[in-house]
Amino acid sequence: MGALVHAPPAMFPAMLYSHHPPPTQVQKRPSTEADDPPSKSKKARTKSKAGDGNAPSKRGYNAKKRSEAAQIAAQNAQLMPAIPYVVAPGDKGKERVGGGMLFVMATNGAQGDPSTMTTELQFARCMSNRYRAEQFPRCVSCTRRWAGDTCRFQGIRYFLRDDQRNIQYVSFVENLKPDAPNMNIPGQWNVPLTATHIRRIKRTVAQALLPILRKELGHLAVHELIRRTRESEVRATCDTCMTSIFSCSWMCRLCGREACAECFEQVRELTEDRPGATQAEIATLQARREKHAHSNPFFLSCTRRNEHVFKDFSPMTRFCQTELEEAIKEMEELLQQPDVDALPSVGAIDPTLQNGMDETTKTTDTGQCADASGNEAHGVTSSPQVGTVNGNAQGAEGTTPVSANAGQSGISLDTDSQQEGPGGSPEIPSHPTVTIPDSDLTEDVFRSLWAKGEPLVVTGILPKFQIQWTPEYFVQKYNSQSCLILECQTDINRRVTVGEFFSQFGEYQGRTECWKLKDWPPSTDFKTAFPELYEDFSRAVPVPSYSRRDGALNIASHFPINTVAPDLGPKMYNAMASSESPGSKGSTRLHMDMADALNIMTYTAPTPDGKPGCAAWDLFRASDSPKLRQFLRRKFKATNYQHDPIHSQQFYLDSQLRKELFDTFGVKSHRVYQKPGEAVFIPAGCAHQVCNLADCVKVAIDFVSPENIARCEQLTKEFREQNQSMAWKEDVLQLRTMMWYAWLSCCRQEKEMNEI
Repeated sequence: MGALVHAPPAMFPAMLYSHHPPPTQVQKRPSTEADDPPSKSKKARTKSKAGDGNAPSKRGYNAKKRSEAAQIAAQNAQLMPAIPYVVAPGDKGKERVGGGMLFVMATNGAQGDPSTMTTELQFARCMSNRYRAEQFPRCVSCTRRWAGDTCRFQGIRYFLRDDQRNIQYVSFVENLKPDAPNMNIPGQWNVPLTATHIRRIKRTVAQALLPILRKELGHLAVHELIRRTRESEVRATCDTCMTSIFSCSWMCRLCGREACAECFEQVRELTEDRPGATQAEIATLQARREKHAHSNPFFLSCTRRNEHVFKDFSPMTRFCQTELEEAIKEMEELLQQPDVDALPSVGAIDPTLQNGMDETTKTTDTGQCADASGNEAHGVTSSPQVGTVNGNAQGAEGTTPVSANAGQSGISLDTDSQQEGPGGSPEIPSHPTVTIPDSDLTEDVFRSLWAKGEPLVVTGILPKFQIQWTPEYFVQKYNSQSCLILECQTDINRRVTVGEFFSQFGEYQGRTECWKLKDWPPSTDFKTAFPELYEDFSRAVPVPSYSRRDGALNIASHFPINTVAPDLGPKMYNAMASSESPGSKGSTRLHMDMADALNIMTYTAPTPDGKPGCAAWDLFRASDSPKLRQFLRRKFKATNYQHDPIHSQQFYLDSQLRKELFDTFGVKSHRVYQKPGEAVFIPAGCAHQVCNLADCVKVAIDFVSPENIARCEQLTKEFREQNQSMAWKEDVLQLRTMMWYAWLSCCRQEKEMNEI
């Protein structure tokens, strides 16, 4: 593969077209798109998984795509001419070649000066009827008909045709004139944006994005740059690791596959020529290539040829230089100013933060819920009043609350309950957990607690709900609706109706299995599927400026509404009672969420012995994650488990394992017994697991707070590493893209404020 050659500015103007969809100028040209045969891949749309957004992208690989790797070469050999690419002829006489473009030439008998040829933008898909008889490389999306993806070359590739209309050269858009994609940024939040909201979000984004934007500015100076406008119809992700593409990406000129900077460096390392290398060095490199191909056979596959080489790739950008320079300048100026909104007692939040309270109380871990004092709603006990600890009745041993923040009324440290229950359980220490009534939780109080990076519990939520989220309600409203339930211990699933599932709540007689209905609804947006429940939930959540989908301090709330935004919920998690006995996998296995999370219990049936029900949570500090992984790998090394033991969501730490974890590594959890009307806030990066001790109904939502951006970034990196060895899941959070949109949104709101 030869290098691309830059064409000098000339009479034919450089054209910038939106990649998704083609612009109006292009649509004026005659098209045969209506004659295209229906895509077989459309059937795959019904198989989209939860959390993939309203229009899921297929810009990554999954198990099916990996299995296709062996067929790619043969398939594309029929779709692409056997033409190597070499350097195009000299730069003389290119009057008709577009300025700001680059092009390559095929050596399959091509003749003629490119400057004498007609330049045509590829305005339809590679597999369109218009191009069916043409000889040129087709992109990976078109050849494999990936559902949810779009043509990689449409709107950015040019064909140079000779007098007989034969394609002799291929060119790409390089011009970096600013454009204005139609991004419909929200204009309303749960409360009107204030100057404080804007300052906090902009400073948070500037701290995180400034180094990345500086790198992108350097990327714009790389030779052979290709530009496309930012996508709105798909999530742009790396085709290898499925991490969302924001900056510094590279695209193969032959098949259109896009690689993030990290994956491109792997391609370079594995395929770059090394003149003068010794036989030992060559053998070592070959061994690495084979090892990589074994773990990810799709990584280097291209069209027709067996493998990519790094010379096949050109740098890709979605920025123009002007907007980038302006953003960098403004961010630098902002960060030079004093932070007038900084907390006086909390410094910078580190991803491995460990500045929580160190008090430890030896507790009897019983797996039972104590009787809670307080009001009753939905036929079950509500959250405990101030003066009780984790639901214990006042006067019980060890229930004296410890002040967490002097002068903040109602805040207590839950030192974990010494609860009555089945004997024989070992004593397991746990961290004290901050508990606060919703009536005392202001935005400032929450911020000071949340900045510590540890879980907290908010009580007294149930009276704020206007709808009774009970099994009876769901049976009445959605009785015949089909749903897929999963058995928590065996992962077996079956399809039932909503009525069949919820009618079993509280009926323990003869039950041997633990079924759950998770991520409900699985593919439809919660607001669309259950509008009345969405409004009820939005009214009830604590600190709505953080936790609501449209929260003023929720960075995700600034995502344009006409793009594929991350589906952060809300989602319902309904599960039957499980067990903490040895070997149990609980209700939800050990895992980390991709962002901050809020989980509210709205209902629980009584336990089989008639006591008030609850769910037992174990939430681990983010700083303990390395020890957690070490413990799990050591404990389960006999299974030859090679993936991340937390992110793979395969393990549940029962009481014996938690005792062993503490004895071996000194790691203990925040042990929380959640009851109806209680909300558990889980910071990003905190591994956690749940075991329902009775049949429970919960609803949860993810959000992105300014305090935990660093942790979300770390999680994105960990998820990328997980995708190197197994087809796991796409980066639906799109954190950097999300922050960029938040920056643009806040700049616009700030400008409008100043114009008033």
